[in-house]
Amino acid sequence: GALTAEQALGKTITEIIGLDAATRIQPMLDRVLNEKVAVSYSRSSVTPSGDENWIEVSLVPSGEPGVEHTFVMISDISARRRAEVENRNSSQRLRKFIAASLEGIAFHVDGIITDVNPALLRMLGRTPEEMVGKRSLEFMPQTEQAKLSQGLSSVDEISFESFMLHKDGRVLPVETTWRDLDWQGERQRISLVRDLSEPRAAEERLRFLALHDVLTGLPNRAALNDHLKLLVAEAKQNGWQFSVFFIDLDQLKRVNDSLGHGAGDGLLAAVAQRLLKFCQGSVWSKGAPWLARLGGDEFVVIYSHADTALSLQFSQQLQATLQQPIGVLGRELVVTASVGVASYPGDGDAPSQLLQHADAAMYLAKAAGRNTTRFFDKSMALAADRALTVEAELGRALQNDEFDLYYQPEVSADGKRVLAVSALIRWRHQTRGLLEPDQFIAIAEGLHLIVPIGQWVLDTALAQVPRWRELGWKDARVSVNLSSNQFR
Repeated sequence: GALTAEQALGKTITEIIGLDAATRIQPMLDRVLNEKVAVSYSRSSVTPSGDENWIEVSLVPSGEPGVEHTFVMISDISARRRAEVENRNSSQRLRKFIAASLEGIAFHVDGIITDVNPALLRMLGRTPEEMVGKRSLEFMPQTEQAKLSQGLSSVDEISFESFMLHKDGRVLPVETTWRDLDWQGERQRISLVRDLSEPRAAEERLRFLALHDVLTGLPNRAALNDHLKLLVAEAKQNGWQFSVFFIDLDQLKRVNDSLGHGAGDGLLAAVAQRLLKFCQGSVWSKGAPWLARLGGDEFVVIYSHADTALSLQFSQQLQATLQQPIGVLGRELVVTASVGVASYPGDGDAPSQLLQHADAAMYLAKAAGRNTTRFFDKSMALAADRALTVEAELGRALQNDEFDLYYQPEVSADGKRVLAVSALIRWRHQTRGLLEPDQFIAIAEGLHLIVPIGQWVLDTALAQVPRWRELGWKDARVSVNLSSNQFR
């Protein structure tokens, strides 16, 4: 642009662009003339004002039959180069901002986390390896996952208050904003996460904790009661069926005793995740089953719109899922469960009744040898009612001296000598007559009445020994059955 056409004609390249530039491009000119190929290059120059300009030069061979001339086409690409540099600088600035931001930031593609910033890692107590490549749903409680799914699937910017799970099990109240972003050459969904610490958020967190189990993040007993009340009301109105699965793990006490309560908590958390993943699987055409933890080693699953056939199929798949080994503290543990099932409306039309009947069926599964499922039936209802009656009457029975001891002799092989006797308790029930131990001892164990009852048996049996000796049985001996609670 510095020379007119008349000024340029007749001049050499060196005279026009200078010796330094001409020396640099000479090899390219030689290649055009000798190899008969077009060559392109770009170069920069600095204007007197200090600005950097860029040009793109194309050298095209010309002449027949030999190459005698070179067409030179020059394009000003300064604007494009400046845009590229600005884009690169913007990307670097964005990456620095993301790294330095006090808000948590995560990128997602198809629900999978592709990148996270240090603020979010600190917020959740995680490392990049624990989050990148994992499903976003894994870091939110079950009750909040519908919101997360909405944020992931929407194409619009969306904000909402929710909760996330810290690595140590704490539930964090957060405000999350979702939007689309071109990042690293790909369209991604970005979430901006802010930890809510103001009083309003603290109240929401307390409300959440009141309805959720701290160890697993699952709904607790209070949330289960609320959920069952709503479900019963809806089922009554719409003629629905549903089933309640009462799950009691068979191995927790053994794990606690052998590996410690830390391992037991780890096992419970792992089982909770296993059950949650099972309930959220895509195979349930009627809607995802709803999971809660009652406490200890007890969980409850509610399967809506389930008839008898579906409930049976679900129970079989549930048992198979639980029996897969679970890694805890470097060990592979096999967990089994005793499961009881009660269905609405056949087995009860009130939340408390359904839970009570599912619990009764679970105890039948335990009595059958554990690692199995039992469905409630009417005979269980009679047994459960009878057990409740016995519970109410057992305490008074001890105070009213309603127990007797019967003694079963152990004789010598020739039948001529009594070697010892076994003390056997009987309950002289006021309306049901003489009751044997299998009709009340198990209930007494559950009510912790077995220790005072066992003490009464010991005192009564031992007081009888000197009377037998006075009557001539000099080596009188008596044996007494002890509960394991009494023994401890």
